[in-house]
Amino acid sequence: MAGGGKIRSFLFFVLKLAVAAAAVWYLFPRGEEADALKNGLRHFDMLYLAAAAAVYFGHMLVAAWRWGRLARMLGVDLSGKEAVSLTMQGYFFSLVIPGGAIGGDVVKMGVISSRSRSGEKFEGVFTVLMDRITGMIALFTMALVLIPLSRRVLLNAELPGISGREDLRLLLIAALVLLCIAGLAASCVIFFHRQVRKVALLGKLMDFGDRLSGGLVSRMTAAADVYSGKWKELLFLIAVSVFGVHLMTALPVCLLLIGLDIPCPVLTVITALTIGNIIGLIPLFPAGVGGRDVTAVVIMTAGGIAGADAKIVQLVYTGILLLTSLADGLFFVFDRGRKTGNDPGKEPRP
Repeated sequence: MAGGGKIRSFLFFVLKLAVAAAAVWYLFPRGEEADALKNGLRHFDMLYLAAAAAVYFGHMLVAAWRWGRLARMLGVDLSGKEAVSLTMQGYFFSLVIPGGAIGGDVVKMGVISSRSRSGEKFEGVFTVLMDRITGMIALFTMALVLIPLSRRVLLNAELPGISGREDLRLLLIAALVLLCIAGLAASCVIFFHRQVRKVALLGKLMDFGDRLSGGLVSRMTAAADVYSGKWKELLFLIAVSVFGVHLMTALPVCLLLIGLDIPCPVLTVITALTIGNIIGLIPLFPAGVGGRDVTAVVIMTAGGIAGADAKIVQLVYTGILLLTSLADGLFFVFDRGRKTGNDPGKEPRP
């Protein structure tokens, strides 16, 4: 069974790579678009490329800082250096292992658990979950604000099979709104565990799960109560996620457009990358590559950016993402904490 599971995991990973490669190949300019790509890159101001890469890397540092704050709120001992190192490793493993955008979180959970003292392992793991929840609340909230503001652009989006079908476009927009609402509900449900427990069947399931797991459900709800008691700081971190994480994944595309001397409709670009990031959460796409790209190009084209230009900037953006995520693997290679062999039940070595 273990061998079969590894084979299935490997085949699924290969499938993900194939899907991502097919999406990128679909976007790659051909004919006149290829000539436009060569001409655009020939006159591209490389300072904007460097700025785009710096901004993209900066959103990773903000995410690391956010996780560090969440860890301290729960009393978990996580230094700034550890937060940065493990966050960067998370981005790297999200790209190279199965699990899509959340694959890196699984690695972070494993590492933080191995470094925690006995009796504190669950709290360390829960901070990773809370970091993901905080980011998701910010992302889905942004999308619910942007969709009405960009409704005309979204209604102009041309997808294969729905050309001229406004009714299908409206259906897809409604489905996207419902997805965001469901995502918000799923992200926030942990904070309302007392209300959930009042539902007889759910309360029994929680009690059964608590007994089966040796009290993990109780520890999870207790940790959620700690965060609920610090709701002002939690709201602050959600706001930081909106401006310092999610908007900073759209700003590089704006910089690339400016560097190519292409008009930049800021609202359209932010909407395109926000919705693209939501689609990129589907585990079928490694680190979101493929799903994010096609979605972003379709929306940017609907917003008035020429198809060739949208493809050019999105491909360059994806190149920045891939190179940055691969470079993050250096944090795994040179992470001294991973190699110390500390006993989690003892104080860490100096």
